Amino acid sequence: MNRLCAWLLVGWLSMCSLGQAADYQLTLGQGIDVCEACKQNLERMTVHPACERDYSAQFDLEPPAWKPFDVADHVEAMEQVLYFLAAGSQSAGNPIPDESQFEDTIRRISTKSEPWAYWAQVDINNDGKVEPVLKLHSSLCHARNDGSIGRAYSAPIVVLTENLSGIDRALTELVLQNPRQDGRAAGETNYQLYGVFRYKGATYFDRWDDAGSGDQAERFTLSIYASTGDTTRKLCRLKELQAKRWFPGLPCASRHCQTARPLPARFTP
Repeated sequence: MNRLCAWLLVGWLSMCSLGQAADYQLTLGQGIDVCEACKQNLERMTVHPACERDYSAQFDLEPPAWKPFDVADHVEAMEQVLYFLAAGSQSAGNPIPDESQFEDTIRRISTKSEPWAYWAQVDINNDGKVEPVLKLHSSLCHARNDGSIGRAYSAPIVVLTENLSGIDRALTELVLQNPRQDGRAAGETNYQLYGVFRYKGATYFDRWDDAGSGDQAERFTLSIYASTGDTTRKLCRLKELQAKRWFPGLPCASRHCQTARPLPARFTP
């Protein structure tokens, strides 16, 4: 009887785990090896991939060796990053107008007990040279199912200069595939969550889109990109087929809500 109960428990737990996984459809990139591998990888995950993706070696996927970024020792670089995300192309060559606006954000990001800024050496544009890539992550993403209004979250990636003194604008613009290309700030990547991985010796990065940026076809999708030199190509797009289960706190779900500010303005580590 005890053995039967144990088997029933294992079976029940397996069913619960399988029930969390979603089905995905390749709407771009059918037959491309990296796209097919990412599809299999997503479908094996039991935790939703929006906030953080697990890249399995079973499919030749490998994440960078992320480590906490010492924000306290690189305050100027972090100020440049947040200003770029907030102002985009308007920040080119201009001094930061009010550094105090980032003080609270930087203080919270630099909390040693729970860091939300990570970096790794990555050959982000596949030119044979590694660059320091910084990833920010908002804990608000983990509240994406609570239906809150106006609580923006994001996980952008930016590329730093070799000595970690500031932002490498050219490479950052190469990898930050802002879904809104209408002159808005680069940092308006609310509900866009980026990741980086290697597949069979090449570097790729991906972007989970929780909002669709006005295009419902893009909502609840994972897009996969590859940069070579100064060119970025979108190789794959995977659409979640069970997206109705998820209720991210979109900023304008009703006529009475207020649009959320870009991530750096109200960033909550």
